[in-house]
Amino acid sequence: MQIPSPRPYEERSELALPWHTTLLGSYMQHNFWLYSVIDRVMLANPQIASIVEIGTGAGCVTTIFGLWGIHRGIPVTTLDLVNRHNPKILGRLGVEFLQMDETSEEAERAILDRVGGKPTWLYCDGGCKSREFKKFAPLMPSGSIISAHDLGMEFRHEVDALKLCQQGVVEPYKPEWWMEMNIQLAIYKKL
Repeated sequence: MQIPSPRPYEERSELALPWHTTLLGSYMQHNFWLYSVIDRVMLANPQIASIVEIGTGAGCVTTIFGLWGIHRGIPVTTLDLVNRHNPKILGRLGVEFLQMDETSEEAERAILDRVGGKPTWLYCDGGCKSREFKKFAPLMPSGSIISAHDLGMEFRHEVDALKLCQQGVVEPYKPEWWMEMNIQLAIYKKL
């Protein structure tokens, strides 16, 4: 399976900046094409029974997940150490925001409680994507989607996920989408 190799940050920084804009007045920390990929993943995975996002940031991806939560009737939880999102938007969408350090034991318990043994989309975009992925991917139920943002910068398939793939814990999911329009999102399915 061909895993995309992102260009070094220095080579793409000029291309990346124009993609970032706003969503409902909040700065998008991702480019808008990511929302299309989120839609495709959700449409192709009806087994997803909850969404847990590590790293809320400004809350734009969280807003998209919140809309999917309403559409599917599933819970959406996001956690971050800092509260920078618009609480009116996420509150109206029914998104649960947990203000905590994602590396704490409290956060681990909270995440696993929300997963509850059901297939979940775990979206790793906190302070250390590789640590989040390595810690939680083995703990996710079969059929879960586990993704890590900032592919090629803060997350590398060869370093952070290849061993779990070789052990049969996860498998790359739609790697042709990972760098589509520079979204920088590694996506895996839990076996």
